[in-house]
Amino acid sequence: MSPPLENPMSASPIHAHRPPWREPLVWMVFGIPGLTIVAGLFTWWIAAQRADSNVAEDYYKRGLAINRSLERESHAQSRGLTADVSLHGEHDLRVRLSGSGDMPASVTVLLVHPVRAEQDRRLTLDRQPDGSYRTVSPQVGAGNWGLAIETPDWRLANRRVVLREDGQLRLRADGSVD
Repeated sequence: MSPPLENPMSASPIHAHRPPWREPLVWMVFGIPGLTIVAGLFTWWIAAQRADSNVAEDYYKRGLAINRSLERESHAQSRGLTADVSLHGEHDLRVRLSGSGDMPASVTVLLVHPVRAEQDRRLTLDRQPDGSYRTVSPQVGAGNWGLAIETPDWRLANRRVVLREDGQLRLRADGSVD
């Protein structure tokens, strides 16, 4: 008697021999944790390449500078200082100060761009014969700015100011704008 012929289609898949890399369960058990490790190493590499410290090396000096700035702002409030700021045309910035005490020969105007630090401007405005301060500079333009007007003794500042061509605003010592 000869042995019966086996039909290859009737073979049970349990008894079929397949290499491990063809089994989906093996990919899930080893592949997902492996990809997690690779993604973690890649994330660590990105962080190491772009690392920047949240703590400045001169944090103590910066803290003292903030206290000094607050003292200067309170000094401006005690003098009742206000500044009328106007932009004539595209580049003609004018400031007129009012308040008690003598006005300085020049003031520094800081225009801080809300997003791009490379567009920040520091301008020195000299006193004109009519008592106002003025500069004509290609560095001044209409738009949203943080504005500070300061001398070594006092400081007027506001973080959100909109300068408009041929427009005027009034900056008060408490930081408010009209």
